[in-house]
Amino acid sequence: MSDVTLIYILFGSFWLMVLLRVPLAFCLAASSLLTLYCMDKPFVLLVERMYSSLDYFPLLAIPFFILAGYLMNQGQITDRFIRLSEVMVGHIKGGLAQVNVVVSMMFASVSGTASADTAGMGSMLIPAMVKKGYSPGFSAAITAASSTMGAIIPPSVLMIVYGSLTNLSMSKLFMSGVIPGMLIGLSQMLIAYIIARKRNYPSERRATRSEFASALNKCLLPLGVPVIIIGGILAGIFTPTEAGVVAVAYAFVLICCLRSVRLRDMLKVAKDAAIMVSLPVFAIAAAVAFGWLVAYLQIPEMVGEFLSGYSLTPVTALLVIFGIFLVVGCFLDGVPAMIIFLPIAQEIASTVGIDPLHMAIVIVMTAALGLITPPFGLCILIAGSIAKVSVPTMVKESAVFVLTFIAIIFTIILFPEIALFIPKFVS
Repeated sequence: MSDVTLIYILFGSFWLMVLLRVPLAFCLAASSLLTLYCMDKPFVLLVERMYSSLDYFPLLAIPFFILAGYLMNQGQITDRFIRLSEVMVGHIKGGLAQVNVVVSMMFASVSGTASADTAGMGSMLIPAMVKKGYSPGFSAAITAASSTMGAIIPPSVLMIVYGSLTNLSMSKLFMSGVIPGMLIGLSQMLIAYIIARKRNYPSERRATRSEFASALNKCLLPLGVPVIIIGGILAGIFTPTEAGVVAVAYAFVLICCLRSVRLRDMLKVAKDAAIMVSLPVFAIAAAVAFGWLVAYLQIPEMVGEFLSGYSLTPVTALLVIFGIFLVVGCFLDGVPAMIIFLPIAQEIASTVGIDPLHMAIVIVMTAALGLITPPFGLCILIAGSIAKVSVPTMVKESAVFVLTFIAIIFTIILFPEIALFIPKFVS
């Protein structure tokens, strides 16, 4: 068979299974297996590629950060984050919506994953918001939208994957996400304020100084997690993978010291955590095998050759890359999307001379945006299931957050110094 036919088989079978709602990891593995069969290659190649992808030290950071966030959730540490956020911003119009955004900022600095934030925060905040008079659709939408900061604010799992694939400095990647993450959070707080005034959503009582001091005191130890993780990486004390191990150890000791999880329950916590960690790890392995076939069939070179006939500037090239990941993000999770399509983006970037760090933050932010774009945005599906609202309602309520997110990405494409200021200043 020709390479073009094999490309049609690889992507055609993959998208068909995606539309049939087959789990993503199986879509990637099955389409890769079918293509290998058509190429008359041994099936053991798929197993070898999947196994070798997991035997890579930097990617071990992903399950460790997921596990750290899970332990913090199970240990009720997030309750303390919520209380601190409440005394900080609860008095602003739309108080619980403001709390939702601020607590997502805090949790993002611990777990680095958006889906864990949506599930953990959503199970507590969505029912509380509905009880206070917020609509279920809005409660779910702001929970899903705010959780995307977990993929941007360091330590970000998406940035760890990106750095592992490109050998970019992890510390610079992390620092490039600080200002964009804050812009996303502040824009969501503004949107929440405007909607709360329009719909007359309530605010909470302004906290006293003693209440603020008490909430802050209870959060000092949990807030040590991001300080240790980010500070240790930036100071060169340990790698992101080692930071993940430290985060897990710190979280475990913390929940034991606070007695928020009984020792007899730890076996169940460990079992649930193992299941939670295994799912994205298998998806990563399958995505690597799929990505290997993409490279083997020389798809990035074909795209580069096609675009070479157009006079692209760095800005227009970044818009093309943004468009690719925006469309792909509607159907794929961020990590598999980057593993598969990053070689294509690099081929485009090499023809016009895009700053690698600038492209990195644009791709990471677009991959994070995919978590709240229909039809398969993972965070809107999780939040919608918790709030028991339909997907059309979720799409309608989250549209303003999606459009604002896109506007911020466009701004960073046009003005890269917004994201690159801190990395350049630190270096």
